[in-house]
Amino acid sequence: MGAARIEEDWELIKGMLPAGWEQAAAKLRAIRREQGPLAKPEALLRLLLGKAASDKSNRETAEEAALTGLANISDVAIHKREKQSGDWLEWIADGLLEGTMSELPQGPFRLRLVDATSVSVPGSDGTDFRLHVCVDLPDRRFSHAELTDKHGGESFTRFQVVANDIYVGDRAYGTPKGVGHVAAGGGIPLVRITTSGLPLFTTAGERIDVLGLARTLKPGQMLDVDASAKTPQLGAVAGRLCIYALSEEDARRAERRAHKRASRKNGRPPGVRAIEASKYVFIFTTAPRGLMSVGQVFACYRLRWQVELAFKLLKTVLRLGKLPNHRDDTARTWLLAKLINALLLERLARADQRAFPPGEVAA
Repeated sequence: MGAARIEEDWELIKGMLPAGWEQAAAKLRAIRREQGPLAKPEALLRLLLGKAASDKSNRETAEEAALTGLANISDVAIHKREKQSGDWLEWIADGLLEGTMSELPQGPFRLRLVDATSVSVPGSDGTDFRLHVCVDLPDRRFSHAELTDKHGGESFTRFQVVANDIYVGDRAYGTPKGVGHVAAGGGIPLVRITTSGLPLFTTAGERIDVLGLARTLKPGQMLDVDASAKTPQLGAVAGRLCIYALSEEDARRAERRAHKRASRKNGRPPGVRAIEASKYVFIFTTAPRGLMSVGQVFACYRLRWQVELAFKLLKTVLRLGKLPNHRDDTARTWLLAKLINALLLERLARADQRAFPPGEVAA
């Protein structure tokens, strides 16, 4: 790619950045001197985004910066700038996500899929950072992203709730606090639950034995009953308990997965109740039946594979899965630069789609 094309693309990218991004560099202490090779926010951002996109070392990045005329800087100086740029990059990422939210159509009942993915440092087999995201359908666009350390648990409370939108989450999100957060914001939770993580009650206030109800089903059958969840924000939240009995083949696969999860977690086989519960899918939602039938509830939950595609993009195309070093501060900067690159790619793709609408052919 020629130098002129690179500069043209960079001007396009700059136009997509949130207003005030250059001033924020000094305010958030990413730039602390008025002179030097990376005293201008534009040069620093280009270097950080380029390093994250190429996965090059600091020494290789310094060499390339010198060759392209971006900056004459040492690998040690790049390391120092990475240490102090995390807050600035987080500010830029938040601004890009706010722009995405404002561009989304303001219609009723949008689907929002929430999930998290783990990132590891070199030599680690566990989770060192966790990226929490909200992906909107049908656009499959990131409307929220938050980076935490390994202690940052998955919860609906991490996300700003928009009234009437449907928030779809897996079992990690099926808690009283999480469900209450969505309901208090006027949203509609549609969340998979365990047999004990979200206690449910009848209209008479009696505790529902969700596994006992499930035992009445044959493979492939569904059940839909009124149920309420007790939440710290609103007290009782009225909704529905939807149960689906897996086919015999799917139930066997689910049982194998239950054994693997238990082995990874505590090295012991799952209990009898856990094995039995693995043969069913339990979902709690406040979506009214006039909006969504029980079959549609499960069809909606199955759309969670879309967020897996978003994570696959991040981990394969943008190589997000493994951190380049062990330091929390520089690793955070690298991860945020990766996220900004993903958000910018998303916007560039949408710009191309607007340039060539369906049905039109470029001359």
